[in-house]
Amino acid sequence: MLLNFLNKAQFQPKALSTAPDISRASWVKNTKRHFCAFKRNEDGAMAYMSLTIFMIVMLVGGIGIDAMRYEMERTKVQDAMDNAVLAAASLTQEMPAKQVLDSYLGASGLEEYISATAIYEDPFERSVSASVSTYQPTLFMKMSGIEQMALNVTSAAHERTPSTEISVVLDISGSMGTNQRLERMQEAAKKFVTASLSRNTDETGSLINSHRTTINLVPFAGQVNPGTTAFDEMDGERFGTTTSENYFPEWGQDISNIVFWFDTTGDGEIDYSIKIEGYPDNDVELFNKDDLDTYYLYVLDYVAEQFPFLDGKLSFLGATIKGGKEPTSYFSATGEDVDGPTKFNQTDQTLYFNDFYQQVVPNNESSCIELTYDDFLTTAWPEGTTEQTPHFVHWDFDEVTQNWGWCPEDDMAIQYAQDDETTLHDFIDRIRLFDGTGTNYGMKYGLAMLDPNSQPLFSDLSLSGDVPADYANRPLQWVTENNSKFIVLLTDGRTGSQVRPADELETENKDTELNSRPADDSTVQSSQSENIELFLKQCDLAKAKGVVVFTVALETSDVAAEEIKTCASSVSHFFEVSGTEVIDAFVSIASSIQMLRLVH
Repeated sequence: MLLNFLNKAQFQPKALSTAPDISRASWVKNTKRHFCAFKRNEDGAMAYMSLTIFMIVMLVGGIGIDAMRYEMERTKVQDAMDNAVLAAASLTQEMPAKQVLDSYLGASGLEEYISATAIYEDPFERSVSASVSTYQPTLFMKMSGIEQMALNVTSAAHERTPSTEISVVLDISGSMGTNQRLERMQEAAKKFVTASLSRNTDETGSLINSHRTTINLVPFAGQVNPGTTAFDEMDGERFGTTTSENYFPEWGQDISNIVFWFDTTGDGEIDYSIKIEGYPDNDVELFNKDDLDTYYLYVLDYVAEQFPFLDGKLSFLGATIKGGKEPTSYFSATGEDVDGPTKFNQTDQTLYFNDFYQQVVPNNESSCIELTYDDFLTTAWPEGTTEQTPHFVHWDFDEVTQNWGWCPEDDMAIQYAQDDETTLHDFIDRIRLFDGTGTNYGMKYGLAMLDPNSQPLFSDLSLSGDVPADYANRPLQWVTENNSKFIVLLTDGRTGSQVRPADELETENKDTELNSRPADDSTVQSSQSENIELFLKQCDLAKAKGVVVFTVALETSDVAAEEIKTCASSVSHFFEVSGTEVIDAFVSIASSIQMLRLVH
């Protein structure tokens, strides 16, 4: 093309050129040389590459900026969505879930972008999910043809009240009678019960759904009373009786007289007799007067008190029973089917039933079972012994606020798997105080009633009405998605040593405190330090099984408070309170037990 131009140049009029007159060949040669030099010159060659790289960098950086703007907007929308579904899913929310959801999303400017919602609810469970779809315009990516980015966000919340088992372990020791502690604990416990059971019923008061809350109420003083039925299920033997044997079958009619036969020389032959006469026609409170098995050990103890010169010399061989139209019969104390004396005249000593009865230490007012060290090393229902805890008081007794006993009486026994607010409120209102502080016993029973291995006992107790029929299948499995377990423990002091009377049948046990009697009248079954160790062991076992433990120290010493805090699942699960603060603490715990969680 350039050559064509040059060739054509020769036809231009010469007058148009102002340059010196040169030959055509020379002009063409010079022009070619200049153009070839221009072609070989590389000055400014990087400008195009630099411009290209700059455009690429701008595009990549712009993509990053657009991506950052997109993520910031997505996070903002996600937060708004999370807040909306959480509020709508709350079971305490009285407004319709859809209305709450729309209100929250509308306030965030997202209502018009809702693409899908799903709501499921019943009185025990509510699930809410929502999705929004919109677009985020780009600033830089549009240069590559991407005008906007799709912004799709989904959020869901689920509040569920699972099948919940709660053991409420309450200190009813004598010190709770000071500074209105008992009254405040009662008010706090009732508020807790009301709040915890509120979701078991609909507006008509009818039980609904299967996800129910039950409460085990465990009052503890020096010991815990599992109740008469559980006592029998545990093969408990009441002190002063031989309930595991049946030496003396229950007499078919009212007993009139009994003669007790003894060996005083050690040759195995009867040589001494003591008669008890004046049996009443009516039943008596402390035992079955027509079943000698339930009280004959009391008789032997009473005989030893009345006739000190015979103490240690009497070997009981059997008894002759007379009464009604039944034939007078002799029964061997060894259980052997042998004949024996049936005469009632010429006995060596005579006693009267009413005199004997006045000296009997009650064994039927409470039903505590003695536990062993090993019982505290597991979560299982205790099974170490069958022995009953004796009836006694160790510390100073206050008859205004207390009932006599280290073991709470049977009307203060454990309440198993209850879901009736009125029943529990009535029980709490009736609480009376007893002696001792066996916090380790309270924790032991509270945890054992959450152990699935205790289910056969609950099944048996349901037959007697101690456990409501609906909950014969409890305790449920350890903590899962469908059930949760809690312990709420309140005490106003440190767990103490376990003291016992040296003689469980001693008459003074029913009216004189051990600490005011001679030192050899009492014995220490386990020390305070050992019991604190066992208490904390139970706390550790509970937490290891997923049980959430709340503890409340009511006007305790610093040392006691520290031990109670150690038991709790965390520092936030521990409450150190005084006065009416205990009420607020229990209300707060009831709220904490409710479960609300974000699932997406």
